[in-house]
Amino acid sequence: MIQGNVQMHACTPFAPVTRALKAALTVLVIEAPDAMQVLAPSTEQRAVVFTQMRMLSRQMLETVQPDAIVGPLITSDWDIVDLGTTLESLGYSGTLYALTRPLPRAELVVREVGAACPGLTVHLLETA
Repeated sequence: MIQGNVQMHACTPFAPVTRALKAALTVLVIEAPDAMQVLAPSTEQRAVVFTQMRMLSRQMLETVQPDAIVGPLITSDWDIVDLGTTLESLGYSGTLYALTRPLPRAELVVREVGAACPGLTVHLLETA
């Protein structure tokens, strides 16, 4: 089990789609095409950029300048902690959404990822 100091705001209850994600004008989606089901249409122009984990770089993050990043909770090759630590090592310090089916104790996942990636604000983005 990963333990650490987690700021309380990183473990606050979450809504199906948070206000921050609704307001995000640029969303970077990493190997999570199902995210389009939950990215609500915006009245503003919204840019959604799709990429793969292996394509992430500091230059990509500087070019895209995402307001939020969405990735799957788990894949066959990596999980959201791997993604979060990679993003932190590349200089990202924003909001990370883990796309997942509803979980019985979702706050535990948020707490664990938040402990492993203290520089990120972590939320779950649940699909139906």
